[in-house]
Amino acid sequence: MKILLVDDVQMERMQLAIRLKQLGHIVEMAESGKEALALYPDFNPDLVLLDITMPEMDGFEVSQKIRELYPEWIPIIFLSSHDAPEIIANAIESGGDDYLIKPVDKLVLRAKLTAMQRIAFMRNQLNKKTADLARLNQELEKLASEDGLTKVRNRRDVDKKLKEMISVHGRHTMSLTVILLDVDFFKLYNDNYGHIQGDQCLVEIATTLKNLFARNGEVVGRYGGEEFVILVGHSDVYQAEGHAARVKQTLTDKCITHSYSDVAQYVTVSQGVISLQPTGRETVDELYHMADRALYQAKRQGRNRYVIYDPSMEYQEQ
Repeated sequence: MKILLVDDVQMERMQLAIRLKQLGHIVEMAESGKEALALYPDFNPDLVLLDITMPEMDGFEVSQKIRELYPEWIPIIFLSSHDAPEIIANAIESGGDDYLIKPVDKLVLRAKLTAMQRIAFMRNQLNKKTADLARLNQELEKLASEDGLTKVRNRRDVDKKLKEMISVHGRHTMSLTVILLDVDFFKLYNDNYGHIQGDQCLVEIATTLKNLFARNGEVVGRYGGEEFVILVGHSDVYQAEGHAARVKQTLTDKCITHSYSDVAQYVTVSQGVISLQPTGRETVDELYHMADRALYQAKRQGRNRYVIYDPSMEYQEQ
């Protein structure tokens, strides 16, 4: 074990430290309560052996301070030449777990340390299981928010993020951008290249989008099927157009072969783009509706393009 030994009497401190090291333990010594508290966080002991009678700060105060500062319970054994019942009771009430009378009997010391070592072992095992559980919970949370195929956010998680962004941008009077994009003629791609190749195509597009929008305040998710959604915080209409143009150009540069497309020999996307300064009261569905109306116009105008939403689109024939 790692044992923090606190005693202001040098001879007693040295003798006990030698005995502890002979039993195979790692010992850090302090000659005062203040020094012990300074050493504690870095040393991270498994056990504290604490003298009661010390100047400036006695053992009771040190024990109480340890319990106050460090919620993880580390055993404290008090050391004292006094065996009065009220002193022993006070030691336990101040946060101690056991009490040894000086001079410490070798056999008793060994027995106490064996018991404390069992506690240290169980605590370490519990900490390990707790860490493993936290890691598993993180993995489960990631799986719950991630699209299984493309590894970008799934629809549920994007909806949740968009709802948060509407609220924050409404509160701070900032604009946000939503881009809804659809892979052009993806059914023809699947029919002619096969569904496995189709899945690989979606993964490549998702990875491309994720790399393009990787900064804080930027979110990429799979909307469903061959549709993806991009959220960009603090982004006005001019920036929104720039984002959409960047998507179009990057996919053009990647030149993913699509010989069965009616608009190009490579995979393209149509994009519906909205940029607005929300009030904070808009719903997720309202923003998706606007993006979808713009996406419809992009497809209607020939695909492989982006269209910025305009309210007049609500009155145009679908």
